[in-house]
Formats: sequence, C-alpha cells, structure tokens
Amino acid sequence: MQEFLKQIIREAGFIAKGYYDVGVDFEEKGDPTDIVTKADREVSNFLIEKIREKYPDHGIISEEEPDEINAGAEYTWVMDPIDGTRNFANRIAMWCTMIGITKNGKPYMGAVYNAINDELFFAEAGQGAYLNDKKIYASEVDDLKSFSLSFSAGQIRGNKEYDVPKDLLNKYLDFYNNLLKDDGHWVSNWSTALTFCYVADGRLDAHVMCGGLYHDYLAPYIICREAGVLFTDSEGNDWQRGRKDVVVANPKLHKKLLELF
Repeated sequence: MQEFLKQIIREAGFIAKGYYDVGVDFEEKGDPTDIVTKADREVSNFLIEKIREKYPDHGIISEEEPDEINAGAEYTWVMDPIDGTRNFANRIAMWCTMIGITKNGKPYMGAVYNAINDELFFAEAGQGAYLNDKKIYASEVDDLKSFSLSFSAGQIRGNKEYDVPKDLLNKYLDFYNNLLKDDGHWVSNWSTALTFCYVADGRLDAHVMCGGLYHDYLAPYIICREAGVLFTDSEGNDWQRGRKDVVVANPKLHKKLLELF
C-alpha cells in the first residue's frame, strides 16, 4: 500500500502541474476565498479511479466529492487533490497534493507531494517521517522572539464549511496580539499544508491556524507527529477529526505558544 500511495500521489501531482504550467480558470464554491479549478476535479477523479481499481473495498473521502465512498471501510483514503488552489490558480508555486489514510478510524499513512520541487513527504504511524525517503525531524527552536511562524486566524464569511466560531476567531486574534505585543513578529501564511510539512522538516518552527477541515489536516498530522512535532488543538489536546483549530510545533516551542492563548 505504501508504494502504491507514493506512486499515485506523484502521478496526481504530475497531472496538476500540467495544468499549472499552462494556467487555469477557476470558480467559487462557497465564497471568494473558496475556489475550485478543472485541475482539482481532474486530479480527484484520477485518484478515485486508481484507488477503486486497486482497493475496491476501501473508503474514499475527497474534497471534491460531496459524499464518502464506502463509508465505514477498514481503510479510508482522505484526499485534497490540490491544496492551495488559490495559489495554484494565481501561478504561485505554493500548493500540493495530499492523501491521508486511516485504518479502523485511526491515522495510518500520510503523503504530501510538492510537484513543483518534486518533494514527497511521507509517514506511516510508528515508522518516522521522510522527505524523498530521507528521514526528517522538527527544529529545536523555542525562542519566541526568533522562531519562524505561519499563522491564520480563520474567518466568518457565511461559508458553513470553513467558517469558525466567533469565540475561536477571538482566541486566535488574542494569540496574535500577545505574540506581536509592542515589537511585532515576522508572520507569514500561504494557505497550504506544505507549511505543516516544512515544520516537520525543520524549515519552519511553527504553524498556528484555525479553519481547516479533515482533508486539510489528516495527512500532515501523521507526517508531523512522526517527525517529533506536536499537532494539537488550541487547548493542547491531540488533534481529532472535527477540530478546526491547530497548534503545530516542536514540544518546547509548542508549550510556549499555548501560553499565548
């Protein structure tokens, strides 16, 4: 299953990059911040076809499909065909294809493929995290004045799927204000799961966000945890399906970040 996952996610990334190279039009799904392209649907259809052909009894959840396929199956493939679609559509090279797999409802395997740089992040529960088959680890930075951060507070725009409760939005704004205080901080956000993988690989020190869905979090959760990164909600509990708020960092830094809430 591991080699099959790696193969099809690379092939899916190749399909997506073909569209990216020539440019694509997009349309809104729920609001101006939630868009979809022909490439999203094409990659989703490709992955679903491949998985159903190889594992007809497995479950599938895709961002581009309204219903789960084979709900309740022992294995379920959870995918985002193109994560960072707005970047993709606007020719910004920060997007990826990602697939997470659960076994009996528990996180089992995760893969995130950056087709632009041919980077495949992969992890299996209990087996470590890898980038192109080389083991990766989180950074050890824990200085609140010098760590690198990707941040998103979430939104309330009338989109039922991605909107967050008002109390969570305020909580993340409190975090942001406590972090900046009087002298500010270098904060960036590219709205893609690649940022989680960069924390797992030690390129970024933390990713703090609110508003993601199950297909946004499952694959990077597995990769981050296997790289020694804590991946929790904003209360410090291990992330669970249904939680939109996450705090992701190495253990020492993670503790300090939670205190900013």
